[in-house]
Amino acid sequence: MPRTNQLYPEMKNALLPVLVITLMLGSCSGETTDRDRAILSGKVKSVTEHQFEATLEDGRWVAGDPSFIGHRIMKYDRDGNYLETVALNQQGDTTGYSVVERRDGKIVEEEFYSVHMRRTTRTILEWVSETQANFEIWEGDVLHYEGANFYDNRGRILRQVRMVNMKEVTNHYIYKKNLLVENYHQDMDGNRTFTQVYGYQDFDRKDNWTIRLIYAGDEKVIPDLIVTREIEYY
Repeated sequence: MPRTNQLYPEMKNALLPVLVITLMLGSCSGETTDRDRAILSGKVKSVTEHQFEATLEDGRWVAGDPSFIGHRIMKYDRDGNYLETVALNQQGDTTGYSVVERRDGKIVEEEFYSVHMRRTTRTILEWVSETQANFEIWEGDVLHYEGANFYDNRGRILRQVRMVNMKEVTNHYIYKKNLLVENYHQDMDGNRTFTQVYGYQDFDRKDNWTIRLIYAGDEKVIPDLIVTREIEYY
């Protein structure tokens, strides 16, 4: 089975700097906070994630070799506002960090600086409504890709439409019991071009997941990757 990192390489370079904005955060209306939209319970201060290849030991999937990507720390203030993401390498060293700009309570831009590559990636959001935000991803002076995010009334992303290499791709996100359980890509003809499903092994005292299994394809047989998560609270 191919590794997940190889399945959609067009997102590999952009994945860490843009994932927080384009996947986790919706609009900032009402009493819902960025922390709530990230599906986090309790007064979360930071979330540290590490991604590994999945290894079976004594009938249980555990972390094997570290993945090339998927290591980061996301930080929130006491009010639940998202502050920044620090990207890490496999050894835990900082490889990049983000700076967020807000306007009228909404995140409108996140600038991510890569330490080793010495380049900046900018995610710009234009809020059309409480449930739609158009976005552009810039790497330096080059527009990497653009599209639109569509959210539910809880601020969770339901659909992302993006243009990559002059082709339109739609990402769909499916939730069950407040957990993301499936993500699939659909081309302009309605064909599925990529599917990931997610399983969860462990949760902490606040019912936030601490181990996520990622499966390539729509059958949960052998996980492609495992994500571990450490959560610090105020």
